[in-house]
Amino acid sequence: MEIKQNQAAPASARLFFALWPSAAASAELVMAGQRLHGICGGRLTRMETIHLTLVFLGEVGPERIGDLLELAGEIRVPAFSVCFTRIGWWPHNRIVWAAPGETPVELMQLVDALREKLLGAGFHFDTKPFVPHITLLRKADCRKSQLLVGEIEWRAEDFVLVRSVPGESGSSYEVVGRWKLL
Repeated sequence: MEIKQNQAAPASARLFFALWPSAAASAELVMAGQRLHGICGGRLTRMETIHLTLVFLGEVGPERIGDLLELAGEIRVPAFSVCFTRIGWWPHNRIVWAAPGETPVELMQLVDALREKLLGAGFHFDTKPFVPHITLLRKADCRKSQLLVGEIEWRAEDFVLVRSVPGESGSSYEVVGRWKLL
């Protein structure tokens, strides 16, 4: 596990667990977003923020971050490959996303294991059904477009706990902890 040290703890932190794509997969996803930007408009997701959210926690007090680091270290799920073949648009929040054609069993095992550990430790989190996706564009309008993408694949070797830090040009993300998959 990799943990960032020597940083002043804020009153609370906006946190989520995520998969971070390889550099090559991130570049391909950004290029797909750039192609779609010409059709749909909106705001492109920056390469350094491309991720797949596993569990969104929201605001967490600094006294609980140690609990998150500990419970994540107990997760035992094999590494897996994920292949993004679908692009879609959600009109309610105007997000263009990429998603796997098939959700790997291990991805669901990882999400289920995290949720189970979080519930057992008394954490509150977004309990909506898990829909694996990576946001490519925000504030986009794709109602008249047919969205296509080739295959974008990477091997998920680890997962991370991320702190979202709001900024003028969107949020930046800081990895708080990283754990290897088996």
